[in-house]
Amino acid sequence: MKITLLSLAFAASAIAVPVQPSSSASMAPEAVSSIPIFRHPKNATKLERIVANKDFSIQKYSALTSGLHARGPILTNDANELYYGPVTIGSQTFQVDLDTGSSDFWLRGANCQSSDGSCGNGQPAVSTREFKDTGSQFQDSYGSGSADGEIYQGTYTLGGVTAKNAYFGVSTNEQGFTDPADGLLGLGFAAISNIASATNGRAPIDELGLKSFGFYLSNANDGDQGLVTLQGADSSKYTGGFNYVPLNSRTYWQYSLSGGSVQVGNTKTAFSIRNAIADTGTTLIIIGDKEASAIARAVGADSNGNISCSVARTGPKVVFNINGVAYAIPPSVYVFEDQGQCILGIQGGAAQAGVAIFGDVFIRQYYTLFDVANSRVGFALANHN
Repeated sequence: MKITLLSLAFAASAIAVPVQPSSSASMAPEAVSSIPIFRHPKNATKLERIVANKDFSIQKYSALTSGLHARGPILTNDANELYYGPVTIGSQTFQVDLDTGSSDFWLRGANCQSSDGSCGNGQPAVSTREFKDTGSQFQDSYGSGSADGEIYQGTYTLGGVTAKNAYFGVSTNEQGFTDPADGLLGLGFAAISNIASATNGRAPIDELGLKSFGFYLSNANDGDQGLVTLQGADSSKYTGGFNYVPLNSRTYWQYSLSGGSVQVGNTKTAFSIRNAIADTGTTLIIIGDKEASAIARAVGADSNGNISCSVARTGPKVVFNINGVAYAIPPSVYVFEDQGQCILGIQGGAAQAGVAIFGDVFIRQYYTLFDVANSRVGFALANHN
C-alpha cells in the first residue's frame, strides 16, 4: 500500500521540552518546534532494498577509515525505512531526506540529468531565480550513486528555524535516487560537508543555529507519522529520561562502544568494533561479524540474515549495552517482513565500514536526541501509539 503524503504544514509542539545542558556547557532557551517526517512508500522489493542498504551504508562509512572525510558521502537508498520532511526555501517548499549521516543540503535542479530516472522522481524542481549563484560546484558521492551541481546562496527554513544567506546545492546530475524526495538535508558536522569546504561556509546544523534536534521514527503499523523536533525534544514521543553518550568525533554522530556488549538470553558478546554512528540514513543496525553471528544463532537466522517470520512474535529481545546502559530491541522491531519472507534487521559488516551503525532499527525503538551544543547523543524509549 502506498503511503499518501500528509500536510506539509509545520506543527508547533506545545509539549516539547528544551535539552538540559551538561555541567560544562551552557544553552540559551530556544523556541521549540516540530515537523512531520514521512515514510518512503512500500513496494514489492522491500527486503531486497533493505539488504542493499546494508552494502550502501558500509561503503558510506568506509571513508572514516580511509581518511576521505572531504568526500561527504550522503544518504543512501533506505528501502521502506527512508524518512523525509518539508523544507521551505525562498517562496518554495520541498520534501527532503533528513539524514544525520551527511552534512550537505541540496535540491533537485530543473536541468538535472540522470541515466536511471533519478531526476524525475522528485517534483517540482527548485527555481533558482530567487537565489545567488556562487559560481562554485559541489559533488557528493555515496554507496549507490552520486549527486553534483551548482552552489547557490539564499534563505531556507526547517520547521521554525531559519538559515539566512546560507549555501545550498542545486543538482545538475544524479544517480541512484529512487525515492520521492526532492533533495537532501544533511544534519552532520561541517568537517564532512563538501559545500562548506567549497565556500568556506558552514554545515546546515550551524547555518540553522541548531543546538539540538530529536528524531521520532514511526513504526509501520502505528498509524502515526514520524517527527523531528528542533531545539529540544518532544516529551510526548518518549518515556522516561535520556541516557547520554558523549561524541568522540564531530564529523558523523560518532560515539565509543568501549566496554559495551550485545546479549540475547544468556549469550553475551563484547563489541568487536570501537565506535558507533547514530544514523537516520541507514535502515539496519550494522555491527561486527562476531557479535552479529552470535545474535543470528540465538534468534535462528541463517548466515544471510534470513529468518522465520514467527520470530517477530515469539523471539527473544536483543539487548545492546552502550556506555553502561542496556537498550533492548524487541523481535517485532528487528525482524523485517515482506510478502511472507523475513530477514534480520541486525547484521554484520561493521569491520568494512570501520564503525558500527545504529540506524532506523535502533532509532525507532529509542527516540534519539542529537545534542549539538553538548557534543552528545541521547536515547530514550520511544512512545509509540
